Amino acid sequence: MATSSNVEAERKFDAEESTPIPALDTIDGIGKVGEPGSHSLDAIYFDTHHLALAARGITLRRRTGGPDAGWHLKLPLGPGKRTEIQAPLGTAETVPVELMDRVLAYTRGHAVAAIANLNTERTSYALYGSGGERIADFVDDHVSAHIIIGQGRELQWREWEVELTAQDEADDALLDSLTEQLSDAGAKPSQRTSKLATALGESWPAPRAADRGTASAKAPAVVPVLDYLEAQVADLLLQDAHVRLNREDSVHQMRSLIRRIRSVLHTYRKLFEVEAVRGLQRELKSLAKTLGRYRDTEVLHQRLRNSIGELPEKLVFGSLHDELDQRMTVRADTALSAIKTRLNSPRYFRLLDNLDAFISSPPVAPKGTEPARKTTAKLVNKAVKRLGKRHDAAVSAAVGPQRDMAFHEVRKSAKKLRFAAAAVESVHGKRAAKLGDAAHKVQSILGEHQDSVMAREELLKLGSATDTGSSAFTYGVLHAMERNAGDATEQEYLQSGGKARTLRLKKK
Repeated sequence: MATSSNVEAERKFDAEESTPIPALDTIDGIGKVGEPGSHSLDAIYFDTHHLALAARGITLRRRTGGPDAGWHLKLPLGPGKRTEIQAPLGTAETVPVELMDRVLAYTRGHAVAAIANLNTERTSYALYGSGGERIADFVDDHVSAHIIIGQGRELQWREWEVELTAQDEADDALLDSLTEQLSDAGAKPSQRTSKLATALGESWPAPRAADRGTASAKAPAVVPVLDYLEAQVADLLLQDAHVRLNREDSVHQMRSLIRRIRSVLHTYRKLFEVEAVRGLQRELKSLAKTLGRYRDTEVLHQRLRNSIGELPEKLVFGSLHDELDQRMTVRADTALSAIKTRLNSPRYFRLLDNLDAFISSPPVAPKGTEPARKTTAKLVNKAVKRLGKRHDAAVSAAVGPQRDMAFHEVRKSAKKLRFAAAAVESVHGKRAAKLGDAAHKVQSILGEHQDSVMAREELLKLGSATDTGSSAFTYGVLHAMERNAGDATEQEYLQSGGKARTLRLKKK
């Protein structure tokens, strides 16, 4: 099904029935006002019975009439901005699959149904700049609403909207200017973000943001940590849709977000009740493992393909590319199927519910109420020490699988340190950012090292599975190349990865 998307930037105004439309051609920046156009719009809005979409500021509707009839999904993007995804009309009984895929992380297995019907009599005016370009639209809407959910009721109102036709910083300034001048002309900026919000009134869910204060040196230690977790979970919910829609790199991005959440929960676990953190970590680890099977296959496939391509033709025996592609495609398809099954499971939706609950009603331990600067510095510096211990163990390990595993442990510690530092940048500023950057460098170098280890393991399997000695020879050459690559990354780490083990956050 063909869909399209765009960013919608608009301002809404409350207007009485008797309020005259302002002289739009006198507004600064407006050179010409187009002839009025009239449309009758009929929209059915959908949500779960507990308004899961509305609670996130999301609207899902099917609208007939006007130039953009069809299904519309609007996702919050920032103050006054939303991303709008459109799909063809289809039928009123079935929400398009691609739109549903984008909201399953919010509806979580609960059915969506019609909750309101809005009829709008619209008069629109195109606004043109001094050069003749169309820069915005002004619409005068008379709305009649029938609320289906709950007790059910009818209401009517009038509102105005100004919506930009393009998106850049200059247009944002224009929208602010239009808003100011319309307000001066007697228009009243609306406190509602959408027609559905106006229609539902007091039934519209309250904002989800927790009132935990602002992160600072003396604020409770949990404040910056919860702020960070909240942002990562919000990104996780958005990334969920990308995975369902098979967007490029989406599994990797989702897995990375889970790692961030897990790492921060691990470093700052003493700020919260133990069992609550353990339960989340256990489920996050399991989900990351499901995603990892596909992502690891994706990385390994590309790495081995590139390696084969770099070999001189005289060293490539047999149809290695075809053998590799067949092997990896089967593995990737199996892993992707497991991901789709997991993302539609009650277990996954329960994890999302638990993450929401943890952030909105955090199980704070006594340590979590202590001053943020001192408390978080201790925990981050402890993570630095842990990285140092892992480093010492790695450099003293015997060459071979044991040493490779030890360097992998260094990488995991660096990753946890990186995200732990990022979570408290609002308290520790540039020093935390520098520590995070240093840890990221270690993570990246040793990530290449681990990719080499995984490639070597796969090449051994490929070599033993082939029926021809010539192909086995080529796999052996590739294995030697990967051995050299692994040694090179190990030396790179030893030469330039020490900064992360020396930096510390200040407690005062």
